[in-house]
Amino acid sequence: MIFFQNPISIALVIIGASLPDFDHNIKKLNVYKMIIIGLISFIILYIANLPYFIGIIFLIIPIIFYFSNHRGFTHSILGILILSLLLSIVIIMGIFLIYPSLEYLTIMNNIENYYIISAAIISAAIIVLILGILTINKNLIVPFIVLFLLGIIFLPIEYYSFFTTFDISYNFINWLIYSINTITDINLITGFNLLLVNQMMIYFFLPLFLGFLTHLILDSLTPTGIELFRPFSSKKVHKKFAVACLILILLLAILKYFFTYNYYF
Repeated sequence: MIFFQNPISIALVIIGASLPDFDHNIKKLNVYKMIIIGLISFIILYIANLPYFIGIIFLIIPIIFYFSNHRGFTHSILGILILSLLLSIVIIMGIFLIYPSLEYLTIMNNIENYYIISAAIISAAIIVLILGILTINKNLIVPFIVLFLLGIIFLPIEYYSFFTTFDISYNFINWLIYSINTITDINLITGFNLLLVNQMMIYFFLPLFLGFLTHLILDSLTPTGIELFRPFSSKKVHKKFAVACLILILLLAILKYFFTYNYYF
């Protein structure tokens, strides 16, 4: 809530915080479900001559968890960066697949005022709901869905603006998208503004990464600690890492308040 005021980003923080423990044996069933969904998505999209790359990327995510030791790669900085990036790409490509059929959809967004909720927001909500059902603890999934849908319906549309995000990733994501297009000979974003893709990337990447990071912070407070720099180093971090991260998050929250207090993020 410090950084994000819209239900999509808040939900992604929760999803990101729930995912790291998918490397545990008790989560193997969830991992198998994700593998099956990834395979089915790939096959259907390939047959339908649609961008099947989304199925391949989604399939990589559970495979990473399947081959990771508990509190191993998925509990490292490199691991959460890669997982956040892959999930962000899946969400964006999923939006572009669902978007056309929802382009003209309108719903009541506020009891007193009527707004047009963009098809992009509805598409993102569908993808986030699917990810939430796959990842969040079954005891929390019902309140998660209820609160998420209430937020989507009643929160003013200004809270969803893609255009108050930072541009720090612009050049990197330009390179990423065009590299994928070149390697696979698939145009992932035909007909869409590349700048919007960059902004959406940060819109989804940041909350996912923050969710992963909060999980790492909590695990670092346990006696076992975490191997933060795996696979490059097996050195474990503990309470000092957690304190440093909390201080950094607090400082970033203060900076955000002073520099973007008149915008919604």
